[in-house]
Amino acid sequence: MNKNILIRAVSLLLAGGVMLTAYGCKDNKDKGGLNQPTIQDNTAVIEYPSTDSNGKEVDATNVINVNDKAVGQLHAGSSLSDSLKDKDDEDKFVSRNEDFGIDKDKAEEIVEEAEKWTKFSYNVYVANSNSKRVAFSQLKATNTDDIIIDTNLGCEYGFNPGRGMSIIIEGLVNSAKYETEEEIIDALNAMDIDIIYTLIDSDLDSVDDWSSVTTAYMPVTF
Repeated sequence: MNKNILIRAVSLLLAGGVMLTAYGCKDNKDKGGLNQPTIQDNTAVIEYPSTDSNGKEVDATNVINVNDKAVGQLHAGSSLSDSLKDKDDEDKFVSRNEDFGIDKDKAEEIVEEAEKWTKFSYNVYVANSNSKRVAFSQLKATNTDDIIIDTNLGCEYGFNPGRGMSIIIEGLVNSAKYETEEEIIDALNAMDIDIIYTLIDSDLDSVDDWSSVTTAYMPVTF
């Protein structure tokens, strides 16, 4: 896949859409937590603990329809320079340096060389195999000099046991260093990128202070 094909692939994301099969925006990976289920024939089978009519915990299974053409795909879009129309746009990008896991000097350097940085996104499908509702809004990422991840997912996501949803992970890649999809995917898998999540008791709950809750980490596989 050459660079031109990669750059225009963002249109496929818009055509495919993003499926949120849950309730939308509102410390380890194991069977009892957040995970990436296997998707086959447009379905994901999610096993999770539930409670029967007698109040006894039982193993339950939920089969969910998933658009497998949208999930697990890397989409690269325009150059960062196309988004930085004026000084206000540049200042806004620099002010979000912590979301990208970089210091302000690095953010200013990226702004100065914005034409060589390409935006990208990756669609990840995650499932809740816990007995409680999960919530998450941030990623943890070990960036490289040439790929940086936006760790702020933009809102708090939450969904119940046995449910799943697609989320979009976004970032920037130095297109002078990475020209093919395969190169970028290999680099992402080496970067230790995790979804930081917690368990909550009720659909009505949200996390007001993430520093006060027990969190776990779901490693993302690209």
